[in-house]
Amino acid sequence: MVRASYMPKVTIIIPTYNRPHLLGRTVESARAAGDDVEIILVDDASVDGTRRVCEELEGVRHIRLERNQGVAGARNVGIVASSAPYIAFLDDDDLRLPGSLDLQVEALAAEPEAGFVCGGMLMAGQDRNPTGEAIMPNHPSGDLFWELLELDFPVMPISVVMRKDCFFRVGLLDRRLGGIDDWDIFVRFAELFPVVVMNEPVSIYRKPTPFSAQGSSARARQLARAARHQLKLLRLPRALSAPRARRREARRRALNRISDVLLRQAATQLPEGAFQSAGANLFAAFRLNPFGAARPEALGKACRKLFSRRDEEGERRARPA
Repeated sequence: MVRASYMPKVTIIIPTYNRPHLLGRTVESARAAGDDVEIILVDDASVDGTRRVCEELEGVRHIRLERNQGVAGARNVGIVASSAPYIAFLDDDDLRLPGSLDLQVEALAAEPEAGFVCGGMLMAGQDRNPTGEAIMPNHPSGDLFWELLELDFPVMPISVVMRKDCFFRVGLLDRRLGGIDDWDIFVRFAELFPVVVMNEPVSIYRKPTPFSAQGSSARARQLARAARHQLKLLRLPRALSAPRARRREARRRALNRISDVLLRQAATQLPEGAFQSAGANLFAAFRLNPFGAARPEALGKACRKLFSRRDEEGERRARPA
């Protein structure tokens, strides 16, 4: 009698590069996130002690890349190597909440037509301890193609579980789109498949700072790239089949959201003394969307954010050590 080979329920892929000190806690959170979890740790050609740390971690499939592929490339290697029907991503500086993978796999399995399921995120400081803030999905389950295309749906890889079979129709992540490759794949999934939304947190996201060396800390470059790439996404078959006015509205909404985010980011950074990053965000907001960035409601929100952050910084500095 031939024994059937074991198949895990979900594969969680952790790309890493030169951050060995973070891996232990990240892998432990992946283990606690569900039963029957395959953990694939993709070392993206690190040049420090990451290889040794990866090899010492138990219960982990370690793949060492000899040439740096970037986050998207490392994730693709993990997808190809995975043996489970569901795929999850976890960056090496973020965390999964206990039991979260089991909950999301169950929700996705109950909707066989859906391409992925997403949940919310708890925000954390650089020490990865939650700050009390949370970002939750702002739309119900279903057809979310236009919401994703317009950047009106806050979803990140650490809060998502994807059906592996769907990659055969959609394709893998695009390595050329560093920083926005996840948004691109989510839009391409949503063009063909419904999305399941869970209104509860499933992960802990380490918030970037101007000085944290996280890819998402370079917000101006990232969103400028998103603005350019949306023009390509607007040529997807489903977008082209819509009236021209609908595509133009999607473009207007996306640019307004991009400039609003950049203005708020600048307002947050100025009281922290990150003048170079704040200036870059302000410049990008008005260069990408001069009329939208000058909207009274956009400027009003940015000013309220600025004064709020200034007051918070003043109170913090006034506290006794």
